[in-house]
Amino acid sequence: MAHFIYSAFCDESGEATIGGQMAACKKNGITHMELRGFGKSLNINNLSVEQAKEMKEEIDREGMKVASIGSGYGKINIKEDFVPHFEAFKNTVAVAKTLEAKYIRIFSFYFSEGDSYEEYRDEVIRRVKAMTDYAVSEGLICCHENEKGIYGDNAERCLDILKACEGKLKAVFDPANFVQCGVDTLKAYDLLEDYIEYFHIKDALYENSDVVPAGEGDGNVEEILKRFDKHKKAVILSLEPHLKVFEGLGKLEAVVNSVRKIKVNSYPSHAESFKAAADAMYGVVNKIHHIRFGIIGMGNMGTSHAKSFLAGKIRGMRITAVADSTPEKLLWSKENLPWAKAFTSAEELMESGEVDAVIICTPHYSHPELVMKALKNGLHVVSEKPAGVYTKQVREMNEFAEKQDKTFAMMFNQRTNCVYRRIKEIVDSKKYGEIRRVNWIITDWYRTQAYYNSGGWRATWVGEGGGVLLNQSPHQLDLWQWICGMPSKVRAFCHEGKWHDVEIEDDVTIYAEYPNGATGVFVTSTGDFPGSNRLEITMDKAKLVCEKGEKITLFELSESLTENIPNCENGFASIPYQEIEVETDGINDQHPGVLNAFSDHILYGTPLVAEGTEGINGLMISNAAHLSSWTNETVILPIDEDKFYSLLKEKAASSKAKEDVVSKVTEDMSSTF
Repeated sequence: MAHFIYSAFCDESGEATIGGQMAACKKNGITHMELRGFGKSLNINNLSVEQAKEMKEEIDREGMKVASIGSGYGKINIKEDFVPHFEAFKNTVAVAKTLEAKYIRIFSFYFSEGDSYEEYRDEVIRRVKAMTDYAVSEGLICCHENEKGIYGDNAERCLDILKACEGKLKAVFDPANFVQCGVDTLKAYDLLEDYIEYFHIKDALYENSDVVPAGEGDGNVEEILKRFDKHKKAVILSLEPHLKVFEGLGKLEAVVNSVRKIKVNSYPSHAESFKAAADAMYGVVNKIHHIRFGIIGMGNMGTSHAKSFLAGKIRGMRITAVADSTPEKLLWSKENLPWAKAFTSAEELMESGEVDAVIICTPHYSHPELVMKALKNGLHVVSEKPAGVYTKQVREMNEFAEKQDKTFAMMFNQRTNCVYRRIKEIVDSKKYGEIRRVNWIITDWYRTQAYYNSGGWRATWVGEGGGVLLNQSPHQLDLWQWICGMPSKVRAFCHEGKWHDVEIEDDVTIYAEYPNGATGVFVTSTGDFPGSNRLEITMDKAKLVCEKGEKITLFELSESLTENIPNCENGFASIPYQEIEVETDGINDQHPGVLNAFSDHILYGTPLVAEGTEGINGLMISNAAHLSSWTNETVILPIDEDKFYSLLKEKAASSKAKEDVVSKVTEDMSSTF
């Protein structure tokens, strides 16, 4: 499936300043920009590097991206002097680099009436190659746009240029321009498919060349994007409305044979024509592969997921609604997701008809209840970790989910980490025999009292349902069982309020036993600094060590332990071994990887990173640890769920939920999992 990234010629919003253009894009759900003009006097072709630096600072502050430079290079007559044109192009390349754009749009030169394309063909190629080669030398990509009146006005001549540039030049495909040249857009697409780097979303009519909203003309926009969808890569959809003539158009295209017959629609303003074009673009994409997505809970993780969407990291889905019971938290959404409808309750959002799928980013206790409500409303759902607070409730959720026909996923993003995926591959291969011992010390969760004071629900039995096991370590508990399997017995010591003024556990040691006789120890805390993250897995013929979740070292034995222990005659023997630094594929997609797999599963049936029903496993270990610590007994898995729930209710009944707290949203979530 292709990953569509939404961009736009933002000057067509009618705004002259970069600030106004960005606001228009944001209002219409567009995260990237194709920069072209800024009022009557300033165009991207004459922007200086210093001006670009100032502009980049403003763009960065708003969290927007520049996808492409909508330059007019190549929009001069083939008989005009190329030297000054090329020198100006070099400046725009410097501007593009400053703005961190990847692409520069170019053209293949206008011809006067009666000129022979064949006569000037070599000169066209020479000029286009000069621009393309220079851009490549500076780390940028030139993309050629098909256009009326230029050498590349039809697909055959576009292909000629692209082939002549030997792969360095790419194509930007403009359906409306092909229509206005009388070209069959589907045949053009088939001819140019392998060279297409991004699309202009613009449509037109063969009858009179009028430009119309995408999907309403003869450009076959929907069918072309549907065909391109088989390509598993990111592609920019750059909105170029042309639904209402704007003042800069005449200057940009005031060349013989270049002025197109542009339909002036009945939109009262540029802003409304821009919105109409954007809505039409989304309407076309919706018919191909598009999931309307809602975020429930706009705290730390909810806003973090929203930022992934804004950065163009999520494919197949678009945020259309958000919900939070705290009005203040919706202010961020109003500013950064202004097109998304905001609701003050999860139920309102789920029943609104505005979404096809949701993610649950609320406090732990509410996860199972909201998952079931989402499924009851016919929505696909992904839940943040943990699956819930107690397995009795999660089991009820799982049993309900298994009867539904909607996708249910769990946000176990650490399963996307190449390090843990590689460790699981090695263990699952059985090449080194059965696991004998596993030790994981994961204490790099250092938190101060200020962290626990940042939310009224934090660090309370009634609000959070647990501490370091339920809040910081669910991913590691999941990875532990995902890689090593579920233990059969647990004995644990959960120290409550050992290092902080809290009622939940902030320091834990778990001892586990497995059905095959293997043992495990899991140590975690929010009171250690500097903390450790070291995972050791001892197998019959090897030992795996993973430090800080980054480096895997394999100690491969020349002889298995089961053979050496009973048969070696030397009581103090050492087994020869080979120390190997294990390579990975380097892919670590994290939260976007889970959401992309979620959308792919809905649309194409491909595997999820983690099925929602798997969330009960790590929680079972967590519940067993609490139960063991509370009763001072070894607990056999599966646990007595009624007994655990009864003791948890006692804890919650005496809980002191904080009311006088300072609620904060953490901007940087890179240190959390």
